[in-house]
Amino acid sequence: MPRIRNGSMLVGAMFIASMGLFSAVANAQNVETTPPAAPQQAPSVESAAAGVPVKAADETTAAFLSRVNTTNPDTVSIAAAELFKQSPTQGMIRDLVTIASSTDAATADVTGKVTSGFPIIAVSTSAAQFSEQLSGLILSDSGQLPTIVALAQKVGNKDFSEVVGEGLALAHATAMRNGNTILAAAIQLQTKGANVPADLLIAFSENIEGTAAGPAAPAAAAAAASPIGGAGSSPASANSIGGSGTAGDAGGTAQAGGGSAPVGGGGGSSGGTTGSTGTSFFTTINNFFSTGSTTTPVSTSPV
Repeated sequence: MPRIRNGSMLVGAMFIASMGLFSAVANAQNVETTPPAAPQQAPSVESAAAGVPVKAADETTAAFLSRVNTTNPDTVSIAAAELFKQSPTQGMIRDLVTIASSTDAATADVTGKVTSGFPIIAVSTSAAQFSEQLSGLILSDSGQLPTIVALAQKVGNKDFSEVVGEGLALAHATAMRNGNTILAAAIQLQTKGANVPADLLIAFSENIEGTAAGPAAPAAAAAAASPIGGAGSSPASANSIGGSGTAGDAGGTAQAGGGSAPVGGGGGSSGGTTGSTGTSFFTTINNFFSTGSTTTPVSTSPV
């Protein structure tokens, strides 16, 4: 009897042990087969950003930059420079200059940031285009001239001052070439105004030397080489009066006031040996300035 009881107890113990082992194995399988939870990823910088604003076709430049200032205020200066790069026109320059020159306190923040965008343009690949379009803007709207020069003073940047100076020199040369001397003079006066950046004036002066004088330079040189009454040009020249040319009448080569025949002297005119009394020289000068005639003067000396 005790043997049976001991056997029953042994069987029961084995059964309990097997159940415990089965439970442990089952739990282990559950742990292994349960998929790990997906780690949470931090949002990337690109997805966190609200996207770069794009200027709508019907949106003004001022409205667009105000919107950029609201969504991402640190990029307004770059956005302003990028606008000109995308649309390098006179109209875009006018818009940016107007915004940067505003004195409205309500838009002071945007105004300052747009002003800081001009030096970016000046050192970019768009600098030459800016000078060209600036020149065209001044030629088409001269009222922008003082505003642009004042903006260069406000910006106070060497690179931008040089770009503006080059644009003004180009406008000056074009105005002179087109005969618009009033605008050319106004441009030159603006560059010499008070508080104008020295770099602007230097750039203007250096670029104007080879272009601004234009066709006037050869005429000035010719006039200097052939003064009134000097030798070396014919009397028919517009640059001299009474020069010792060869276009006189067949009798002689010295006209009134010629280098070889002083007034009253014995110049060889029309075969005569007696010089005039001086009347011929002054009559010629009066006729030139009153009528603009450049024909060969006729000697009044007696034949």
